Amino acid sequence: MAYAAYNLAPQWGLLGFCSIKTEDVQLVELKSVSTQVTIRGFVAQVNAKLTYYNPGSEALQVHYRLPVDESAAVYKLEAHLDGRTISAQCMEKKKAENVYKEAVSAGKTAVLARQDENASDVLHLDLGNLPAESEAELNISCIMDLKVQTDGGVNFVLPTVLNPRYSPSSTSEKSNVLEHEYDVARVVTVLKAYTINIKCDISGGHNIARIISHTDSLNVTISEDAKSAQVTQDGGFKSDHDWSLLIYYANPYKTHIIRETGDRSTTGLMKDDLIMINLFPEVPSNSYSNKNEIIFIIDRSGSMEGENIQSARATLLLFLKSLPIGCFFNIVSFGSTFSWLFSDGSREYNKESLAEACELQKSLGADMGGTEILRPFQSIYSKPPQPGYSRQILLISDGEVWNVNEVTQLVGRHVHETRVFAVGIGHGASTALIKGVARAGKGYSEMVMQQDKLQHKVMGLVSSMVQESVQNVRVTFEVEPTSRVALIPKVPPVIFGGQHLVLYTRLPPTTTVKGISIKGNIGSAELSVSVQGSDVVTVHDTEMSLHRLAARAQINQWQLDEEEDVAEDMITLSVASGVVSKLTALVGVDQDGKPVKQIHHEALRKSRKKRAICRGSYRSPPQPRSNRYDLYMNSSPSPRAPPPPPPPPPPPQSRVDSQDRDVILGSCDTSLECDWQLCSGDRDYVLFDEKIVEDHPQKDLKRKSGVDLLDIVSVQYFDGSWTLTDVADLSGVTLAQLKDKNPSQNESAWATAVALALLESKFNSVRDEWSLLANKARLFISNSGEDVEALFKAAQLFLATQHQE
Repeated sequence: MAYAAYNLAPQWGLLGFCSIKTEDVQLVELKSVSTQVTIRGFVAQVNAKLTYYNPGSEALQVHYRLPVDESAAVYKLEAHLDGRTISAQCMEKKKAENVYKEAVSAGKTAVLARQDENASDVLHLDLGNLPAESEAELNISCIMDLKVQTDGGVNFVLPTVLNPRYSPSSTSEKSNVLEHEYDVARVVTVLKAYTINIKCDISGGHNIARIISHTDSLNVTISEDAKSAQVTQDGGFKSDHDWSLLIYYANPYKTHIIRETGDRSTTGLMKDDLIMINLFPEVPSNSYSNKNEIIFIIDRSGSMEGENIQSARATLLLFLKSLPIGCFFNIVSFGSTFSWLFSDGSREYNKESLAEACELQKSLGADMGGTEILRPFQSIYSKPPQPGYSRQILLISDGEVWNVNEVTQLVGRHVHETRVFAVGIGHGASTALIKGVARAGKGYSEMVMQQDKLQHKVMGLVSSMVQESVQNVRVTFEVEPTSRVALIPKVPPVIFGGQHLVLYTRLPPTTTVKGISIKGNIGSAELSVSVQGSDVVTVHDTEMSLHRLAARAQINQWQLDEEEDVAEDMITLSVASGVVSKLTALVGVDQDGKPVKQIHHEALRKSRKKRAICRGSYRSPPQPRSNRYDLYMNSSPSPRAPPPPPPPPPPPQSRVDSQDRDVILGSCDTSLECDWQLCSGDRDYVLFDEKIVEDHPQKDLKRKSGVDLLDIVSVQYFDGSWTLTDVADLSGVTLAQLKDKNPSQNESAWATAVALALLESKFNSVRDEWSLLANKARLFISNSGEDVEALFKAAQLFLATQHQE
């Protein structure tokens, strides 16, 4: 077992705050997590059960930090202990915190759930006064809407990894996860990965074609009529990655409309009926524009090292080769600092600018330290967009930052001049940052696991970026009798061709829907989608899933708008729906149990004074992965033996890299009763099993097809063409053979056609990754005066003949 100060290791989530009065370390044991997932179409209901055990002789104050998707609606919290149930209620945040503190002070067991102040994808759960030698079960429920990916799969991700996040020195926002006001002398973490049991039931009327996972082995049982399925784990699950699955419906792109009945005994949103519209609008093929200024922001912080930066490097090459002639572009790299590829501003895409960008692409590494993400955006917005061009930003990051609100608010203030698209890469990437900046910037976002194809999703976003914006969006309902129908939120979402669009509308329960139309303008063309009332399916859901998703969407929009007069409305909606927001919390108190004995002793008071020393900030950049942690103790206990409690480290060695780090591990005076206190301000340091943080083996980025996709892409010229010499090398034929079979008058056009035929034959399954650069290649052939289709067919025939020989 290795105990280390480590700034990049995954967090298992549990942080127990315990009172210690002896030198023995008391561990809070999270025995297991059991999660039941129910998916109906494009909506997932998640119920997680967390079982804690306190083996000690004193009551403990336990804190658990839970990663959640930022768009998830968390609405229910219950605790079960000694046959009693504590049900939490949603109320204004300060009021809920006071209820919790008063209950804990009185010796009562209580629970509290709050959204992190700086990141909406982190939930803090408090279990106050967990009785000695007792077990408690916490049940938490949330609802998520699921998006259809570019390959047609409906993606469900259960976040289980919460990576330590960088808090820049200049930010005004600090994570207060360790700054609790309760009497605590020490923080402990899980020293072994707890067990997680996950079961998933799938239904909803869609025909299920298949179910797969890129992260875990699954047992999948699909019913004979293909309308439902059951999924369980095949073996154990380690909480070192996010659990995920992909559902492939037979016809995922069919418009799907659900009407959920309201609760007639309530008022407001929860009383009315709620309609969820899932559709996939198509835009005209001629809506692509080269009048774009595209700025690629790439995270090169230490946490991107390994697989992430390798994928980002390959993606940048595809991105560069796919840019249309006539656009402007630039690249911003960031870590602790940031740098521009073209410091004098974006340049027109041509042979020279592409060559400079490719030199940067080849040397791209995770070598720029921390994650100061705010300053690159500030630098971009300090420069005006190119006159006559639409400015687009594409961000790739693992999202391990705390100052999410500062970034999203800045993006929102400049949305009138710049759209922002974002890709979150790796397990534990912050959905609050990635989805938040895309929503604020009126763009689109993708979350990518390390096992996914980053290139595939990024190129899908690039395709959306170069589309002309859909303007003047109107959503119209034909209803009887005539009634007011409200869009939630009231601002229509941004429409991108081929991307999954979700709309929520509220309407009176007595209303009959006859038809729905969504219209918008793309330049001189019109986008129009119509839906018949007969396509609406009515459901009765006791959990009010769609109502709560709509409430969460409205709350997110209010938080983004930064309007001062919406706080009261946000609290009212949050309390009515039960959905937690930054202004509310869930709180419950055990009124029936016996009060636990309160422990107050001098050590706690001394510890609180000492904590002021421990609230340092990690300011220096992360170290390279080869020496990314500082080892304090390394022993080899028996695999079956429980981990021994960590001994107090020698005080002179308690400071980590004292020249540039102000974080103290085990810094308390040995005369105090709080040895091995683990403290941190802006960064989180964890105790972990050494095997947990071993590097993943580098995956072979080459395709097993004799030639690599990136080999073909890398030698394409900026205008979309290839040369005969390069194509001869790639296709395995001689230059003489290529010249002899050339049916055209232009060698470059013929070489380009053969390169396209090679892409088609070997990489058809990943067409989305190279479709934009192929469009540019076809345009080159056409501009050369050749018949594109005729030359392409000749190239296909040539390759087929050569392979037969």
